Amino acid sequence: MFAHLAARLEERAAADRPVQVGLVGAGRFGSSVAAQLSRMRGLRLSAVADVRSSNAHAALEAAGWGSTDLLATDSPAIVRDRIHAGKPVVVEDAALLAEAPLDVIVEATGRPDVSARVIPALLGAGIHVINVTVEADVLLGTLFRRQAESAGVVYSLADGDQPICTKRLYDWAVGLGYEVIAAGRGTRRYPADRALTPADAFARYGVDDEQVRRRRLNAQMYNSFVDGSKAQIESTAIANMTGLVPDVRGMHEPSAAISDLPNVLRRREDGGVLGSEGVVELANAVAPDGQSLLPDAIANGVWAVVTTDQPLLREDMAFYHLPVSADGKAAVLSRTYHLCGIETPWSIVEAALGGHPSGAPRPVPVADVVAFAKRDLRAGETLDGSGGASVYGLIERAAEARAQKLLPLGLADGI
Repeated sequence: MFAHLAARLEERAAADRPVQVGLVGAGRFGSSVAAQLSRMRGLRLSAVADVRSSNAHAALEAAGWGSTDLLATDSPAIVRDRIHAGKPVVVEDAALLAEAPLDVIVEATGRPDVSARVIPALLGAGIHVINVTVEADVLLGTLFRRQAESAGVVYSLADGDQPICTKRLYDWAVGLGYEVIAAGRGTRRYPADRALTPADAFARYGVDDEQVRRRRLNAQMYNSFVDGSKAQIESTAIANMTGLVPDVRGMHEPSAAISDLPNVLRRREDGGVLGSEGVVELANAVAPDGQSLLPDAIANGVWAVVTTDQPLLREDMAFYHLPVSADGKAAVLSRTYHLCGIETPWSIVEAALGGHPSGAPRPVPVADVVAFAKRDLRAGETLDGSGGASVYGLIERAAEARAQKLLPLGLADGI
């Protein structure tokens, strides 16, 4: 697949007809996308929208443009003229990009409230959208997909983040006829992490002040990584793309190294922790003691536990050194990394030249991520959303969340 897409890009480069790319949100993820685009022929980052124009300038410079090439404007006509002339443009208002001659736009604000306004406008304008803001996808992704299909364009989550990386493993296994017992991503969550606030996030993550300034890092976003909300959100996105559901609210998230997964993520009657198969799960790299890290863990990667009733294939999985269960019936496929914005251009190319998403929610969601209090809340207190000081998120089956009238995490912000 990648060789075919690369060849299509080379054709566009040879014809001097690059795919015109826009970016909304030039923080760490968006800047990585910009830098990676500078290494690929046939793609051109032409416009960046950010409320801080300095962020947008930095992203375009990372994409290979010189500082003297850049122009900031609030004029739709100037935006169009600049892009037609092959020159980059900076805007503060992302709505201007809906009027621009762009093929694909990457939405990377990390702000679901912004995504909810920007993405429908872009899709309605006939522009493919690659959504990095998975918080918006788990809240509105089914609607985004429906609108994209009506407009004849592509809505997709972004390659490089764990949901699409997991889906690629899932698709590979299912396409070969394997049954997926469980699939998901790794975590590194300590017992006290759930209650942490944005003030704690950078120290817990090991990020210093210089890096925070240079990479324009968001403390609340990083706290959503630490308190576990992000993993729950991304697992919900995986569920809604694949149909895998949580076995229990919040998933089991067992402490498990890669080699443990084929035994741990099995039905209880087979010696595992699951009540059912076909589930989304997490694998925690923190040991059961709550302090040390497991060797051979998968904190930053993705995995899928698979099985087959074909005895020769079971034998082959062990022979070729996949970690297998004690009974030889299950094996784990794994990828120990995900590279965020470095990989996102593949989603851009799949949308622009392949006409399909790397992954998007199914027509009917099977899971939601719902809000739970981190502490006793005062009457009238305003909630501050994912990664904040008041609530965290847990995955729940969509039917159960509706039946219990649970508050979606994506709506638990500013209310």
